[in-house]
Amino acid sequence: MYKARRRRIRGVGGLAYRDAVSASWHPVANAQPTEWLLRQGALGSPYGVIRRFAFGDPNRPDVWFRVVTWAPASSGRELIGWCRTLEAAAAAAWDHRCAAESWRHHMAARRTDAATMAAQRPSAAELVRFYRAALRRQAPSRPTASGHAMHISVLPPMSVAAGAP
Repeated sequence: MYKARRRRIRGVGGLAYRDAVSASWHPVANAQPTEWLLRQGALGSPYGVIRRFAFGDPNRPDVWFRVVTWAPASSGRELIGWCRTLEAAAAAAWDHRCAAESWRHHMAARRTDAATMAAQRPSAAELVRFYRAALRRQAPSRPTASGHAMHISVLPPMSVAAGAP
């Protein structure tokens, strides 16, 4: 019994088990990205925030990405839409950035004052929808990097069970 106990203390190679066995693992290995701050370049100002949501069964979640405009506080952010892929969400945020700049430029060219611009500004989702419609009119086929159509929804995702009567 003494020898068996002594062997247990020695562990592996004459060292205690805790000192002899190591694994290349870190808590960061379990970390999953859930929020992305979008900016143009390393020093550019932020223009959007994407957050990943998983609904339903934890083993087979229904994943959606919510895209909002950038503001320092979440209360100042505006919904652009919900997307099924991170690629589509990033494209929606970029299209909103381009649409907002285009709209601002258009209004400034008409010498519109800031108060009138603020009152007439369409929602973020409408800006993206109008911007993409204008792009489709200019170039009938605008392929994406993956070759798939990018869909955006301004409605929050609903699981099938929640939407069933």
